[in-house]
Amino acid sequence: MIRKGNHIERLTKKAGQVGETGRVTAIRDQYYVEVRWDDGHTSVVSKDGLMPLTEANRPHKDA
Repeated sequence: MIRKGNHIERLTKKAGQVGETGRVTAIRDQYYVEVRWDDGHTSVVSKDGLMPLTEANRPHKDA
């Protein structure tokens, strides 16, 4: 379940791609949430393409 404050990832259509990550800043209704993406922009998106991130499924960035 997606809640305000969750760190989330936008799912991608291609295997191997890493989706955008951000934080849910507001729940608009049962279908849409407002997200502040890690790159600084904000958008309203459908909950359908989002996955809450935990330490177990957080994408690893190569240093």
